[in-house]
Amino acid sequence: MNLFSLFNHFISIKYLFLFFSMASLVNCNDKNTGEQIAYFGGQIINPKSDKVYFYKDEVLLDSSKLNIHNKFLIKLDSFALGLYTFKHGNEFQYIYMEPSDSLLIRLNTWDFDESLVFSGKGAERNNFLINLFLENQKEDKLFYKFYHLNDSLFEIKIDSVLERKNLLYTQFKSELSENSELFDKLVNVAIKYPLYKKKEAYPFLHMKKTHSDKHPEIDPSFFKFRKSVNLDDLTLNNYYAHYNYVKSYLYHLAHERQVIDSSRSNLEVNLMQVALEKIENETIKNRFLQRGIWMTLMDEKIPSKEKERAKRLFFDHCTDKKSVSEVANLINASDKLAKGYQLPKLTSYNYNNIVINLNDIIKNKNTVIYTWPTKLSEIENFTKRINYLEKKYADYLFIGVNSACSESEWKKQIKLKQLNKSHQYRVDKGVEWLDINFSRAILIDKDGVVQNNMTHLANPRFEKQLKTVLH
Repeated sequence: MNLFSLFNHFISIKYLFLFFSMASLVNCNDKNTGEQIAYFGGQIINPKSDKVYFYKDEVLLDSSKLNIHNKFLIKLDSFALGLYTFKHGNEFQYIYMEPSDSLLIRLNTWDFDESLVFSGKGAERNNFLINLFLENQKEDKLFYKFYHLNDSLFEIKIDSVLERKNLLYTQFKSELSENSELFDKLVNVAIKYPLYKKKEAYPFLHMKKTHSDKHPEIDPSFFKFRKSVNLDDLTLNNYYAHYNYVKSYLYHLAHERQVIDSSRSNLEVNLMQVALEKIENETIKNRFLQRGIWMTLMDEKIPSKEKERAKRLFFDHCTDKKSVSEVANLINASDKLAKGYQLPKLTSYNYNNIVINLNDIIKNKNTVIYTWPTKLSEIENFTKRINYLEKKYADYLFIGVNSACSESEWKKQIKLKQLNKSHQYRVDKGVEWLDINFSRAILIDKDGVVQNNMTHLANPRFEKQLKTVLH
């Protein structure tokens, strides 16, 4: 189904999901006070947790607990026009809201994005944006087969999609009574930037598809769109289309540096250098410096010389004091238990509050010791990953240690997420190599020797690390 058909489909069914019990609430902006109030509510089918969270630029503004019918409602006082996100379980999605909007959603967590439907005041704009999001996801898969084309033919494919989407938006705007500059910007970015991203990826995916080790010759006009892109637009910093494009652009330049200077072999460190040169906004620049340092520290194959280069770039240029402190603490903690060290004696408490020496538990076993995340909002993904890994790698012992939350909360989450009680332990705060604000994994061989002192269960390379290091 094409984008226009999807849009019409959603518009035709949205009225099926209006919640009459909420209607009287969401249309009651106080006419006496003149206060502009917005409402955000809806229904979650097959909920993953009992709450819905509402964010602005990664800052939590409000939350609402689901009632017995899995419905919720959030009243937003003194509300400002803008791009927001809502989160439920381990999923999130963007919403655009204006003062006095009364926006309702209905979604099924089994098919989160695809099932999401908006109704109420402000619904048309949000249904349009979510359909663009879904269409962009489909195009990412569709376009992979086009990367073997030369740059001229590939550009024709891009221009064809761009023309179709622009026409669709022109038709949509003609049906709106009014339109804000921000919404217009969001739509244009959602239409154009995913296509620009494909152009940035083209040289490298073309080489892959054609099995060539030679960088393709590309007409300079292929990248003329770059002049229209504002890398430093803070209003778009957390919008998927902008962030994904900027990331692709920076990685493109980082790849080029590898080709020009093979001695600077690490892509992530190159990314940090490019971000410093191309991005002026401190917040956006910090975001890519943070990405580069974390990816570098998590990769055990990166030479120590390149890791030192990454550290210098990060600590010399990152202006986010919280991030600087977290990274410094992580590096310090990892140095306290470096690769080749014997696991020190660690006294802990099991689920029944009995004192246990973890060294006895892991004796003669290939073991992964992992710490719990400090944020409860991250536990959903964390526990799913644990259950998956324990089932797939039954020959390895996975041991969870927690000093991040209270004993009662710890036990509650173990029960709720159906974790193996015999593999979960509490430790007192103050253990230097565990005292970090980061869910870290440490790989230890059968002799109790650390083989990897800093990785993460969700690291894309984790399973490879597991099989390589603890074979």
